[in-house]
Amino acid sequence: MILSITSALSLFLLIALSTGIYFAAKKIKIPYTVALVAVGCILALLVDLPFINPILGFLKDMVLTPEWLFYIFLPVLIFETAYNFNIRRMVENAWSISLLAFVSCFLSTMMIGFGLYYILPLVGLNVPLIITLLFGALISPTDPVAVIALFKEYNAPKRLSMIFEGESLINDGAAVAIFMIILSIALHGYHGVETIAEGVFDFIMMVGLGVVLGLAIAALFSKVVRYTRKHEIVSITLLLVSAHITFIFTELINESGIVHISPLISTTIAALFLGNYTRNIMPPSSEHYMHNVLEHTAFIVNSLVFMMAGLLFASSDIHLNMLWLPILIAVGVVATVRAISVYAVTTPIRIFKIGGGIEPAWERLLAWASLRGAISIIVIFLIPKDLTVPGWSFDFTPHEFLTALTVGCILTTLFIKAPTIGYLMNKWNVKDESPLKLAHEVDLAVYYLLNEKRRLNEYLEKGYIDEGQFEEMLAKVNDSLQQAFESRDALVKANGMGVFEQSLHLSMIHSEMHELKRLYNKEEVSESTYRRLISKLQLQQEKVEQGEHNTIDPRVYIDPKDVFEHMANFCRGLFNRDANELTIPQRYEYYRAQTIMARKSLNAIKHIQTCNNQPLYLDEIFERVRKRYKTYQTNSTRKAEVLLEENRELLMPHIKYLADRSLASSGERAMHYLSSHGLVNRHTVHDMLTRYCGSQDTTITDMH
Repeated sequence: MILSITSALSLFLLIALSTGIYFAAKKIKIPYTVALVAVGCILALLVDLPFINPILGFLKDMVLTPEWLFYIFLPVLIFETAYNFNIRRMVENAWSISLLAFVSCFLSTMMIGFGLYYILPLVGLNVPLIITLLFGALISPTDPVAVIALFKEYNAPKRLSMIFEGESLINDGAAVAIFMIILSIALHGYHGVETIAEGVFDFIMMVGLGVVLGLAIAALFSKVVRYTRKHEIVSITLLLVSAHITFIFTELINESGIVHISPLISTTIAALFLGNYTRNIMPPSSEHYMHNVLEHTAFIVNSLVFMMAGLLFASSDIHLNMLWLPILIAVGVVATVRAISVYAVTTPIRIFKIGGGIEPAWERLLAWASLRGAISIIVIFLIPKDLTVPGWSFDFTPHEFLTALTVGCILTTLFIKAPTIGYLMNKWNVKDESPLKLAHEVDLAVYYLLNEKRRLNEYLEKGYIDEGQFEEMLAKVNDSLQQAFESRDALVKANGMGVFEQSLHLSMIHSEMHELKRLYNKEEVSESTYRRLISKLQLQQEKVEQGEHNTIDPRVYIDPKDVFEHMANFCRGLFNRDANELTIPQRYEYYRAQTIMARKSLNAIKHIQTCNNQPLYLDEIFERVRKRYKTYQTNSTRKAEVLLEENRELLMPHIKYLADRSLASSGERAMHYLSSHGLVNRHTVHDMLTRYCGSQDTTITDMH
């Protein structure tokens, strides 16, 4: 993007316009990416009108160059998706995701390439195979942005969303790696079996070395963030730039010519590691801030890419009079091949129940909801405009031909497929209506309405509303409450009371996770202790979600699906055999933390159960879960006491340190209370802590 005063103005005007488009798209319930491309197309046509060009003609001054798209925008999109992706869920669905991302992607590339190579001559276009294969590679990666947004809106099953997003995340790297190999052949020629062997070897090296390099860079950033985690701005800035540093550093290695590594794979792996391993050590405030910054940045990048795509599509000099038929053929071939390549890998998964299997309706949705978007748009720019291949004899260039076909497929998926996804989800009944989810929603609804009822009584007592208003508003609340209680009774009748025990137990685990994060943030548990406890809670959460809450063993903490944790433990074990074992002080921290977590969770549900003068949870369920956590608390307290009796001299200095940290935490919570009520500001608190308490690291943001 060449920066001038008009291009800068057009850049920020398009960003401002995209926010309005996003708002309008939400109102009329269409995918905002569809709206962005549509507005971009309209803008491109409008700015050429004689009476509008003098006013808005400068919008065409902003042209996204391949360098901006590849080195600035693409890392953001990869990082945002991978950072927020749960690796444990990916491992659970490894077969479905990997087969769709690699096998289906490769099949799609080959079938599209060969399909068009044999079909296009029927309409008088003898296009070289290398060009149709290039198109197959660049159009094969799916774009999850619009689909995932629709999945959330229409309450799609979480596992289906996970499979689709996982496929999109991994096949971006796989497809671009295949594309780069085919492009290299197009540029340097085909030399028989030797070229194929080199291509296979290059693909394996690009992916394999991408994984290794991504892990190495992520480990380095993780090490640095561990030391800066209390400084929110520093840590978040490091995490944000890690994507671009990984991507660009990989490209620098590629330019050396020694080896070729996929920058998409390395960036994806680095982001997965940082999002699943490193983020655990971030304070809650930093994690929340990071999530918002990433979401906002990705929104801006996606908005610019899709709106600029619309501008590009409408203003590009595509020979539609000559290429309209090949475009239609390409659209049909791509849609057909997507269905074939999906069913080729999902049918055995469904038949043999591999990794949980895939439902028939999910297969249909995976085949249809395959939108093309940002990656395909960006990859177009990697094709040299002066690319020539033997046998090309058309009036348009290979770049123009590939752009036309890609534009047609992207517009088709955005304007035809995307608007129909919601309808098809309803038709095929693809919804997440698990009893646990419904039970959890009922509990939340009852708590919300009971609070409203209590507040209404307070308003009446204080004279905020009169008797008539009170009766009218109370009647509405009672009606909603009655509906919630009826839903609860129906769920109990259909699924038994166990589903509400699951719901309460899940809430308790979330409460424990929150308290554990606070203890770690205040240095009342070490990182080793924290990681062991968080892994244990994640395992328990899975047990509850799977309806196996009665089989939970509180002693188990090893999570086989946490691959990055296992990698880190393995590396530490290479240098120190006992590195992964807890020391005696850490064991004391472990039992002490479990005691505190259980006590805090018990206090929380006791308050919820009694604060509205009407119990929220079913009495039998409440007592059962309360007793279970009382047992956890008692056992942890007893183990801590035994450990202290056996190692008093060793533990007393550490106990004093923990007491100091707990005391400081109490003071910080008091300061946060004052700050949240506007009685002090963060700078006053910082100065006070520095002057009187000897603390320079704590800020108001740490006190949430």
